[in-house]
Amino acid sequence: MLDLPLEYALIEFEDANVSSKIVPELLDLAQRGIVRFVDIVFIQKGEDGSTSTIELNDLDPGMYEIFVPMGEHVSSLFTNDDLAIAARKLPANSAAVLFLWENLWVANLRKALVDSGGRLVERKQIAPDVVEQFKQELAAQ
Repeated sequence: MLDLPLEYALIEFEDANVSSKIVPELLDLAQRGIVRFVDIVFIQKGEDGSTSTIELNDLDPGMYEIFVPMGEHVSSLFTNDDLAIAARKLPANSAAVLFLWENLWVANLRKALVDSGGRLVERKQIAPDVVEQFKQELAAQ
């Protein structure tokens, strides 16, 4: 477990309300074996900038039932520092979910690369704002 690449995403929701509408898509990713959700933390930031976090296991039973089917939950891999950094990125009076997932889709590719003598030298993601800038530059040509 946890021997494949991990990624995280901080998703902010309008009106400080986390919507369960995202759950079916997240559940689909987990059920198809594309990802395994490792940690999920809900973050609330008040009007005064104060923050509170709620771990998946601390949700009320109704919300817990909605989010738990996304995968086997590994307890609290996000540190308090991780959560504080995430909260600082949010505006006042907002809500967000911080997801950590393991990329299961990489497993077979990784094995094939290793079996063929290959090794990963570098792996990164290109930030959305960089992609958007590139798209704008292409459109201007």
